[in-house]
Amino acid sequence: MKPGRLEAHLKAKHKDQINSNLNYFQILKKNYEKRATLKSHFTAHNVNINCTLEASYQISLLIAKSGKNHTIGEQLIKPSISTFVKTVFGKDDKDVNIMPLSNNTVSRRIDEMSKDVEIQLIKKLKTRLFLVQMDESTLRDSEAVLLTYVKYIDNNDFAEEMLFCKSLKSSTTAKDI
Repeated sequence: MKPGRLEAHLKAKHKDQINSNLNYFQILKKNYEKRATLKSHFTAHNVNINCTLEASYQISLLIAKSGKNHTIGEQLIKPSISTFVKTVFGKDDKDVNIMPLSNNTVSRRIDEMSKDVEIQLIKKLKTRLFLVQMDESTLRDSEAVLLTYVKYIDNNDFAEEMLFCKSLKSSTTAKDI
């Protein structure tokens, strides 16, 4: 407000505060600026959710790399993290409890990450020369699979990635492939 209007407002609406000193109004202003708003509640909550979500993806990646059953997230990892947070930091483990690590969630996150890796590989192959290598193999239960690898140059280094692995309906003889 303009100073003239501010003075008129003070006299009309806050007659009891006319003789208050400047410090009183400065404290009021600081308290007003520090107050909790709806936006600040959501922003703080979103930061925790984003960190928890990122941790969930990282743990899902570790579970995928270990080759363990996806239920290990809720059965072992989440209780372990909860115990660690309580013991070492002496804090409430509410953020650990909201971290999604169920079997379905871990499976979905692994699928999302693998799809993202596939998309990145295809983008790289569209802009580079590459070699394709195909190999057939047999798994433990006599299932025939066709493995396809691509080799390309990435940042002046040779890179090799698996392009796909398909199950074959027949045997691994050259005639059938």
